[in-house]
Amino acid sequence: MGDGPFSTAGYGGEDRISALHEDLLGAILTRLPVRDAARTAILASRWRHLWRSTPLVLHDRDLPEAGRAAIAARVLADHPGPFRNICLAHCSFASLDLELVEWPRLIAAKGTQILALCNKRAKAPFVFWRLPTDILSGGGGSLQKLNLAFLMLPDDLPGVADGFPNLRELCLIRTATSDEDLEYLLAASPVLETLVFVCDLTPKCVHVCSKSLRCALVGLSRVEEFTVVDAPLLVRIIFFQPPYGGCGRVTVKIASAPNLRVLGYLEPRIHRLQIGDNFIKLDTVASRSTMAPGVRILALKVNFGVLWEVKMLVSFLRCFPNVDTLHIQSVLHDPALAADSKPNLEHHARFWQDVSPVKCLRSHVKRMVIQKFRGDQHESEFLKFLAMNAHELRSLLVVRPEENFALVDMVNEMIDKSGSPWFRAWTSKVLVVSPEVWDASISMKLSDLTVDPFY
Repeated sequence: MGDGPFSTAGYGGEDRISALHEDLLGAILTRLPVRDAARTAILASRWRHLWRSTPLVLHDRDLPEAGRAAIAARVLADHPGPFRNICLAHCSFASLDLELVEWPRLIAAKGTQILALCNKRAKAPFVFWRLPTDILSGGGGSLQKLNLAFLMLPDDLPGVADGFPNLRELCLIRTATSDEDLEYLLAASPVLETLVFVCDLTPKCVHVCSKSLRCALVGLSRVEEFTVVDAPLLVRIIFFQPPYGGCGRVTVKIASAPNLRVLGYLEPRIHRLQIGDNFIKLDTVASRSTMAPGVRILALKVNFGVLWEVKMLVSFLRCFPNVDTLHIQSVLHDPALAADSKPNLEHHARFWQDVSPVKCLRSHVKRMVIQKFRGDQHESEFLKFLAMNAHELRSLLVVRPEENFALVDMVNEMIDKSGSPWFRAWTSKVLVVSPEVWDASISMKLSDLTVDPFY
C-alpha cells in the first residue's frame, strides 16, 4: 500500500485491513466522509465494490465548495443506497435542482435513515423553500431522524406523507408549520421519542399528543399556547427562549403527562402555567388538582427584584411537591420582554419571613443550583429563606454571571451567619463555578435522557 504512514512493509507486504471481513470493512466505510469512502476504491480490488454496497454518509460540508451541489447530486445518482445519513445544509436547493431535478425522489427511494435539510441561505425577511413532496411521500418508512430548518412543509401534508413508522427523532427549526401539521407528524410517528421544536410566527398554538414521545425541547418565540394534551410516556419538557424575536406571554398547559419528571425553564414573566383546568396564580392554594407530583427535576428563572415574580416562584414551587433537584436562574430586567416588570427598590425580607412553608423545599429538595447569582440583597433574602426551610438540602452549587471570586467568600460567610447548623454543615462546601464551565456542561447533557439536563 505504498511507503506512507499506512505502509504494509513492516508486515511483509500483507494488506491486513483488506483481509478483514466485509461486514467490518462496510462498518468502516459507513463512518467515513463520502469523499474518503469513494477514495477507498483505489486501495485494493476488494474495496472497489464496497462503497457502492455500503450505507453511506453524505454531508455536503465534506465536499469542496466549488461544485458542491454537482458532487452531491452525482453521489445521490450513482450510489444505489441505502444512505445512513444525508445532511444538505451548505449548498442551495436551487442549485441541486439545476444539477439533478430528481434529487428529492432519490433521497426517498434510497432508504435514507437520517435526513437533515437546512435552507441555510435564507435571510431576513425569510423566503422559506417548500419541502418537495417526494421526500416525504416515498421515504418516510426508512427515516429514523428528520431535521428540517428554514423550510415550509408541503401543502396537504396528510395527503402526501405516508407515515413515519421508524421515526424516533424529529427536529423542526423555524420551519413554517401549522398546528394541524404538527399534530399529523406526531400521530404518523408511532415510535417517536424526541421532538425538538423551535417556532417563530407559526403555529400560534402547539398541541402535543403522542403515545411514544419521551423528550420535548421547545423554543417558543411568538406561540401563544403550548399544551401537552396526552403524552403518557413524556419524561421531560425543556423550554428555551430562542435568540431571535421577542417572546410574549405563553400559556403552558399540562393536561395529561403522568410520567413527567423533568420540567424547565419556567419563567413567571413569560409563562402562564396551567395544570389540568387550573391556572396557577399568586393566590393559588396547593391541592391535588394543581400539582404535578411526578416532577423530580425543576428549573425556574426569576427576577428576584420583582416582588410578583418572587411570589409566583413560590406558587410554582407549590405545584411540584416532590422535586428533589431544583435549578433557579436569577435574571435581570429585560425591556425586550413585554411582560417583564421593572425591579422594586424595596427588599423582600418581610415576604420571605411571612410566607408559609413550601413542601418541596421543606421535605424533598436535596440538590440546588442557583445560576447567575450576583449576591444582591434580593438574592440574599432568598438564600436566607433556604437556610431556614430547606431541611433536606445536601448540596448547593452557585454559578456566578462573571468572574467574581469574592462571591465565594460572600456566599460562605452568609451561610455561616445563617444560624442553621444543619444548613451550614451540608453547604459548607459550596461550589462557585464560572458560567463558561456551566454552559458547556448543559450543552453536552441536553439530549441524554438519563441525566439532569440542567446540571
